[in-house]
Amino acid sequence: TLKNVTERKGLLYFRRKVAGKDTYIRLPAINSPDFPAEYARLSQPDAKSAPLPHGSLAWLIADYRRSPEWNVKSMKTRENQLRYLQMIGVEHGHRSVSGVRPVHVYRLRDTLAETPGKANVWLSVFGSLMKHAMRIGIRDDNPAADVPILKIGEHEPWPADLLAVCLEEATPMTRLAIVTGLCSGQRVGDCIRMQYGWIANGIMQFTQQKVRRGGITKDVAVPMHPFWQDELRRLPRRSVTLLYERTGAPFKSTGAIQERLRALMAQPPVREVLLDLTAREVIAAGATFTFHGLRKNACCYQLECGLNDTEVGEILGMSPEIVRHYGKRARALMIAKNAALRMTGGKIMPLTGATANVPAKKT
Repeated sequence: TLKNVTERKGLLYFRRKVAGKDTYIRLPAINSPDFPAEYARLSQPDAKSAPLPHGSLAWLIADYRRSPEWNVKSMKTRENQLRYLQMIGVEHGHRSVSGVRPVHVYRLRDTLAETPGKANVWLSVFGSLMKHAMRIGIRDDNPAADVPILKIGEHEPWPADLLAVCLEEATPMTRLAIVTGLCSGQRVGDCIRMQYGWIANGIMQFTQQKVRRGGITKDVAVPMHPFWQDELRRLPRRSVTLLYERTGAPFKSTGAIQERLRALMAQPPVREVLLDLTAREVIAAGATFTFHGLRKNACCYQLECGLNDTEVGEILGMSPEIVRHYGKRARALMIAKNAALRMTGGKIMPLTGATANVPAKKT
């Protein structure tokens, strides 16, 4: 509610006009002792943005754009990369270049995991930025060099065996995150935003964070399964949000959840189940499972419960076309079940001339 303050992915920014254009300046956290003074400074009419600190990512971006390596790129390439450089500058420009580690790059990449194509372009641009840091002597290595790109393809629903072992091996908060995704069918960004105050009569009501074409957002109302409610009661309510970090503060980004899932998938019991599923050809070799796959699980479950495409779409915030696409495996199972009932429920009449059902003659 503070004037000129806006929130982006859990971070606060002060919005002001610079040369007629909106500029966003990173603010400390709302509970930081530095917040009041910085907000007061920026609220002054003659306040100016502080100069870019030498060695920060914002400073590195400005230096990179002045370099020969940047200027020899085609206009199209520069336009495409500039979007991602601005994204890095707005969200992480205050960070030091020398302090970036591969684990940070993993986390930042994972914040875009729901759009793997975008995540991979971001990783490429960030890698180019780190190469420039090496050229000018700010770093001796490229922390993005060994971070793999994300696989581009469909998010697979989690098999039942994988869900069972993950729920057993997960830490309490990671388990609650999985259950929240499984029972709500929402994206990870919306799951970390969910608040207790949004629950009314056993229904979670909120506006999805994703903005569709035309600037349209989607209001959803998700009936809360008893399994989900039981899991919530197992953990203390330390935050206004359902999910929170070890400190009790709400998760600031989706990357923290993605990192937890990556660590969970690396646990020996989980790896053993994945190998078993691969051996039984239930999943493809090297298959990976992300939080978004739980959205497909929820879609398939609701279809198998008898809800139609429109009803599922309203609950999950999907179009009926996406529901049909996400639920194609559920449809295959439902068709097989119905066909089995018809095939096994009737009588097979013997064919003319057949001997299989003819009683043997007594001798």
